[in-house]
Amino acid sequence: MKLSTTPQISYSITYPYVFWDGWFTEPELKAMEEYCSQKEVTTGTVGGGVVDLKIRDSNVSMHNLNNDNKWMFDKFLNLTDHLNNTFYNMDLLGFDIFQYTEYSTEGSKYEPHMDMMIGDEVPIDMRIPRKLSLSLILSDPSEYTGGEFEFLVGGEPKIAEQKRGRVLAFPSYIVHGVRPITTGKRRSIVIWAVGPKFR
Repeated sequence: MKLSTTPQISYSITYPYVFWDGWFTEPELKAMEEYCSQKEVTTGTVGGGVVDLKIRDSNVSMHNLNNDNKWMFDKFLNLTDHLNNTFYNMDLLGFDIFQYTEYSTEGSKYEPHMDMMIGDEVPIDMRIPRKLSLSLILSDPSEYTGGEFEFLVGGEPKIAEQKRGRVLAFPSYIVHGVRPITTGKRRSIVIWAVGPKFR
């Protein structure tokens, strides 16, 4: 896949997240969808591998870095570097996996949660903390109802507008979730930049 060299880009910050439109072109979005469709999805889990549909009801597939998807990781890496240098200035090491997610049945959701895990029972594969989360919206909002992306700020919900191709970026310790789907299918790609513990 050839990287786009002249994307139409716009970005903005809306506490507690930033968003960027146009980083991925329409041909790139379609290529990502085709790539993700080739791998079977499984039920999403919480707490290191537990299925709990009251908390998380979605289907996912995990994708490690390989020759076929390297261009996707490269584009995410370039965007992450820019957003981090512009807004966050976190000490990041990078990433080597992304998650494709489908909310495709009535009631599919993910209750408010943090992407960053802390405490004594953190799984071994998450011992290097997630520090910056990026969510790429693949579905056009006309394809589904419900499924709002929300952040909790001071206990109050803040809804993030979703658009096809929009990337939402936020610190991984920010509480966020996806409200229940009522019709259609919501598809996204989530990737987490990791780094040394905060200090």
